[in-house]
Amino acid sequence: MLLQPEKHIYQALIANPPVARRIGFRAYAIAVPNTAVMPFLVYKRANIAREPVITGHPLYMPMLSIQVSSWAMTHDEARELADDVRLALDYRQATLAGVTIEDMRLVSETDDFLDPTTVGAQLPPAYEVRQLWQCRWQESSD
Repeated sequence: MLLQPEKHIYQALIANPPVARRIGFRAYAIAVPNTAVMPFLVYKRANIAREPVITGHPLYMPMLSIQVSSWAMTHDEARELADDVRLALDYRQATLAGVTIEDMRLVSETDDFLDPTTVGAQLPPAYEVRQLWQCRWQESSD
C-alpha cells in the first residue's frame, strides 16, 4: 500500500498545541470550503521526485515538495501561524498516521496579500504566508 505523507503532516499540525490553538481542525488539502473561518492552513503537493532505477524499486526515499499556506485576517496573525507551523515541522522525523517521515525541511517562505478587488477573488482581504517544504518519507508500509 502506498502511503500519503500529507496525512502525517495534517495530523502533526492539528495535534501541535500552538497550531491547534490557532486553527483547530481548519487545515485543508488544496481547496478551502466556502464556510471556512480564518485563520486556517492549506496544504498541497508541489512535486515528488523518485530516483529511477533498473530494478523498478527506488534506491532512495521519495522527496516530496509540499506547500503549506497560513491564512489570516492580519499579517501578524498569518506570520505567527506560519512560525508555529515551522516549529512543528522543521527537521521532523517521526511516524504518525501510518507514515514515517525521515526528514522534513523548510526550503522557502513568502508573504502575500489577497486583494478582494482582484477579479475572481473568493475571500475577504487576507494575508498568506506560503512555505515550501521538502520531505523524505517511507513510501510503502511493506
